[in-house]
Amino acid sequence: MHPTSGQQIDHASVIKLPGIIPCRYWIMLMSGVGLMISYADRSNVAVGIVAIGREYGYTKPQQGLILASFFFGYILTPIMGGALADRYGGKSVLAIGALAWSVFTLLTPVASGSGLFWIVLVRIALGLGEGVAYPSIHAMIGTWIPPSERSKAVATIWGASDPLSCRWITEHEKYWILEQQQLDQTEQDDAYHHRRSAEDLRDTREQIRTVDNGGSPVTYQSLPAINHSEHNISLRGSEDSQTALQASTSSMQPNSDENDLVYRMDGASAQSSRWQAFRDRIRSGGSDGGLRRAQKKEAVPWRALLARREVWAIILSQLFNSLGYFVMQSWVPTFYLDFYGVDVGKIGYYAVVPSAVQGIMGLLAGYLGDKAIEDWGWATLTVRRASQTVGSIGLGLFLLLAVNFAHTAPLAMILIMVGMALNGFTMIGASAYQHDFCPQHAGFIFSLGNTAGSIPALLGVFLVGVLLDRHDGTNPWSIIWTLVCIFYVVGTAAFLLLSTHKKFLQ
Repeated sequence: MHPTSGQQIDHASVIKLPGIIPCRYWIMLMSGVGLMISYADRSNVAVGIVAIGREYGYTKPQQGLILASFFFGYILTPIMGGALADRYGGKSVLAIGALAWSVFTLLTPVASGSGLFWIVLVRIALGLGEGVAYPSIHAMIGTWIPPSERSKAVATIWGASDPLSCRWITEHEKYWILEQQQLDQTEQDDAYHHRRSAEDLRDTREQIRTVDNGGSPVTYQSLPAINHSEHNISLRGSEDSQTALQASTSSMQPNSDENDLVYRMDGASAQSSRWQAFRDRIRSGGSDGGLRRAQKKEAVPWRALLARREVWAIILSQLFNSLGYFVMQSWVPTFYLDFYGVDVGKIGYYAVVPSAVQGIMGLLAGYLGDKAIEDWGWATLTVRRASQTVGSIGLGLFLLLAVNFAHTAPLAMILIMVGMALNGFTMIGASAYQHDFCPQHAGFIFSLGNTAGSIPALLGVFLVGVLLDRHDGTNPWSIIWTLVCIFYVVGTAAFLLLSTHKKFLQ
């Protein structure tokens, strides 16, 4: 449909059905579909490598190299993609990446029969294109999704990466959308800021800078006038440089020496969060009655971000958990073939069903996470930590049960399916934590963890192939899944120790 004159959108930056479906739900749905395509294009070789190896005579180490070569490209583009998405918007970055990975997916069958060099080269190029997918989508989540819906958003989009769960999403998403109440988003944001403690605000004390009179520093107490309201403080200077600063102050006294606020005033208006800026622009429509493209953001403060323990909680969690996850996703089909002798034609079902269950459970986890925060009074950090613990350690334990106690392939699939269902909770764990800590740079922060996780995944996926080729009568799969479980435990411990409730405020 075409927007009316009062809904003109510069550069077609938004698709909206007025009064029916808010824009953010379209973004969630389409991002989920895009991620499903991305995940299918990257993981289909894990199933196909069984037939490819037999048809073209690739050894186990060569198969490991083919599977791992994807990560050679995948580690190069996430940080760049995340920074570009945070600054210019995730839509364009995601579109370019999708074009690239689609082209090289089409070339994969031809390259498979052309020799090891060509299939490895195509897989590297595929990784280059897919490296921008997750950071771009996280950037859009940080822009468009309010805090009260981010668990559902991350779980819904991530759940769509599992093939069978996509049908569940398309059938049930419309009912979820229609059941959402049209809450006043301003009140939601006020409630969100109201929950910030005085300790969070102490991180931003020191001084308030304004641009009038040469930008001389102004402290909280020295401002000419202070008007109080229940959740907002309006700080007013001279008539030539009136600016507004909104902050949560119910838990702090305006005249406290310990709680000086630091905010950087930009021109005639205060810097607000990405969600607030976009929400206000969309709801008001601007003076010309249209929606405008967001202005380019400032450069990512990567030095300040890397100095925060919360960022390292994400990086280390991704580093250890990704190794286990990617090893499992890459080699589970071969595990069924070698360990249980499953027919090649049925391996796809054994690999897809647990992933589909993971996606559906991830959707349920998203609803439970937001409900726990909004209705049950749970702290957001408690939800993130509990979800990450259940999801990571649960999968590791059920992988060990499968390889040590399951004597048939169906029983092994059931155990792995239970572990993958529990792993669905990680979608609202560390994967969503950057939106709590720093939503305005969520794409960049996620890209740091994604890159960190790709490096050991590259080595791990390759070394598994070497281990399978050189084992001396022992059970290599027991060793492999034990190592995966250990990595899950270490990654979870790092997240629990380093994550905090603090926010990154510039």
